[in-house]
This record gives sequence, structure tokens and C-alpha cells, in this order.
Amino acid sequence: MSQHLNEQVGEIEEKITYYQHEIEKLDNQKNFPFVYIVVAIPTTIVFIILVIISNGLLDFTSGITGALFFSLLITCAYLVLYQPNKDEIRRQLVHNIKSLRRKKNMLEAGMRGEQAVAHHLSWLPKSFVVINNIQLPSKKYQAQQMDHLVIGPKGVFHLETKTINGMVVISPNGDWSTIKAVHNSVLREGMESPHHQVQRHERVLREFFRENFTGWKIPLISAVVMAHPKSIIEGEDPRLTVIKKDKLLDFINDDHLNDQLSEQQVNQIALKFATHSLG
Repeated sequence: MSQHLNEQVGEIEEKITYYQHEIEKLDNQKNFPFVYIVVAIPTTIVFIILVIISNGLLDFTSGITGALFFSLLITCAYLVLYQPNKDEIRRQLVHNIKSLRRKKNMLEAGMRGEQAVAHHLSWLPKSFVVINNIQLPSKKYQAQQMDHLVIGPKGVFHLETKTINGMVVISPNGDWSTIKAVHNSVLREGMESPHHQVQRHERVLREFFRENFTGWKIPLISAVVMAHPKSIIEGEDPRLTVIKKDKLLDFINDDHLNDQLSEQQVNQIALKFATHSLG
């Protein structure tokens, strides 16, 4: 399980708790009748005292009328100043909570997907070394968080996991979209292609190879792995290899890929990754 994703989920849960407390505070705010009564009692007492000490300048009826009128003004001013647009604020807080819960569900689905892929990778032969959830530093670029690296005789496999419950449609020019069933209807939405994300990771990996293994020829093979069992892939990306997780071991063990690294080189590369990881 990725520590980075765990931290994100924790931050989202904290925000949800904060918004829920804000809703409770709104709901506990006193309504108009209660505030008016609280204000009217001391105001009326003050006006009665003024009637008594006015030596007839104010009669009792005028005093009570004035007290009620000023109580009304004070109550309205309080509600305007301290409870502005209460319903709208509450609606916005509820909207924020729903959005955060959707994001949390996506992150948790991503973690489950990474766990499923890691489980599949654990069945690779002993000649492969698997590193899950690694963050590599970079001198030229930002540090990059990578889901899975597999180091073996055929090279280094960089695997980016995506967990999507539905159909992923990939156009001939590499545009991605999803088709899902939502409330008895079909919803099609565009999504960002993983191409640039994979490209960023590859740049950092190649920089890592140049700095630590000068003169070595280390094949780098990237793939996007669809981890959800109900994912359907429609089309092919011209710039990316996209596979389902049940085809992952066959992809890594492909007989068409020649062995390029010795056992010693595999272990050296894996050790360098482990010692340089920021995670």
C-alpha cells in the first residue's frame, strides 16, 4: 500500500471531519424566535426601568412597544451579521464533503489496484526483483512516485497502475475516455492519458541509469496496467502499452524479449533503487 496514497486519504478524512463539524455548528445556531426572546427579555427590562425613572415622560405602553421594536432590530442585525446565507453555506459544505468522498473512493480504489498488481508480481520467478511504490529523486526534474518497478534479466519494467471500473476507450491518436453505467444511463467522460505521466517517470529513470550505471545498456519497458477486474480496453494507444493485470506476467516473461542483464546486474540495479528511494 502506498504511503503517499495513505497520506492523501488521511488528509481527505481530516477535511471531511472539519466540514462535518462546520455543518453541526450551522445546525446548532439558534433560530429567529429563540434569538428574539433572548434579546427581548433584557431589552424589555431596560425599557421598563426607563419608564419608571422617566417621571411620566414615557408611559408603560410606549415602553413595551419600544422594547419590542428595538429587540426586533437587534435580532435582525444579529442574524444578518452572524448568520449570513446559512442555507447556501450548508449546501456548499455538503457539496465539498461529497466531492471529497468521491476523491477518497478513487484513491482507495487505486490502492486496491496497486495491491492487486503487487500480488500478481509476487508470482514472478526468483530472477526478478519487484519494488512497489518507489519515489525517485532527480537533479533535473521533480521527484517521481512510481507504482511498480520490476528488475529482471530482460530489463527494467516500469508499470503504472490504473483502476477503472468500466470501459476505457482509446482513440487512434491516443485520446482516452471512459464509459460507465451511472443511474441506469451510460456516461461517457474524457480522461487524461497516462502518456505524459509515464514519460516523466521514464525521464527520471533514464537519468538514474546514466548517473549510476555508466556504460550499461539497461532496457526500459513501460506499461499501463489496468488493475480493476471489470476494466474493458477498447482500442490501442499508439504511444503506450496498455494491458490488463491478468496478462501482466505473460508480458514480463515474453519470449520475444531477449535477456540483457546478468543476475549480478539485476541485484545491483535493485539495490541502487532501494538505497536512492525517497520513500
